[in-house]
Amino acid sequence: MQTMDMFSNILSSFIEPTQLSQFINFKVTFLSIIIESLPFLLLSVFVSSLIHQFINAETIYKLLPKRKIYGIIPACFFGILLPVCDCGTVPIARSLVVKGVPLYLVIPFMFSAPIINPVTVLATHYAFTPHVSMVYLRLGMAFFIACFTGWMISLLFGESKELNRHTQFYAECSCTCADNIESSNFFLKLRNTLYGACDEFFSMGKYLILGAMIGALVQNFVPRSSLLGVGQNNILSILSMMLFGFGISVCSSADAFIASSFATSFTSGSLVAFMAFGPMIDVKNTLMLLSAFKFRFVSLLIIITIGFCITGAVLINIVSGGKII
Repeated sequence: MQTMDMFSNILSSFIEPTQLSQFINFKVTFLSIIIESLPFLLLSVFVSSLIHQFINAETIYKLLPKRKIYGIIPACFFGILLPVCDCGTVPIARSLVVKGVPLYLVIPFMFSAPIINPVTVLATHYAFTPHVSMVYLRLGMAFFIACFTGWMISLLFGESKELNRHTQFYAECSCTCADNIESSNFFLKLRNTLYGACDEFFSMGKYLILGAMIGALVQNFVPRSSLLGVGQNNILSILSMMLFGFGISVCSSADAFIASSFATSFTSGSLVAFMAFGPMIDVKNTLMLLSAFKFRFVSLLIIITIGFCITGAVLINIVSGGKII
């Protein structure tokens, strides 16, 4: 904060008052996003690390329904019980597939868990107060994409595991490394929880800073007319926000604060698409998926998700007129 104030004083000697005002507004917007989202990010990484240490994939496997028709919908709601951060869902998904859970049950859980959980719901509600409808739209979109993607996966891949060669070898290994639980000692797990939460917080923190900086720069330095030209176009706004969500890879517990900074410029459908698509498919998740599953499966999964996300966002824009209600 002091560094930015000193930087503002130095800039005031060289630039026009209008440009200085833009920089001050950028600073306020940037810090507002960071300060508001940090508590939710901290809570999310701690809960995620706690689940990672104390609940293994075997437990999740026992709880998930095994029948296709009755399993996909409950799998979508499983994130309410296990609020896993989006950066932790791919390793869990890989472990579940290794243990024999069908992909059409694992993918709905992997897609919905980062969004349909109490921490993300609370963060979204806080970021978009008083527009509670954005919370319902985000949850509805996540459920819609997760459920129908699971159904498509069941039609296209059936019971196939689609693991790549390295993960297939890992699955056939006779050791217990797949559980990734170092010890049954309670205090050791508690220590690992704190270490894991710290690592994840700093790992995700840089994405939050990058996303907040881009959001603040766009809001304060891109001409209003240009921003509205993209943001108020029903299709272009959705595609640009999905691309933004894919690129910045910010945590699902903090992305609502970045989305809310675009609330006056972009359509409601595009903001919901950003908050639904980003936690499901982003740069880091794609790389993690490619490390565990076959390229053909990951490619089709991304294409299917993009199709359902655009469809849902367009429907929201049509119903709401593009406005936040």
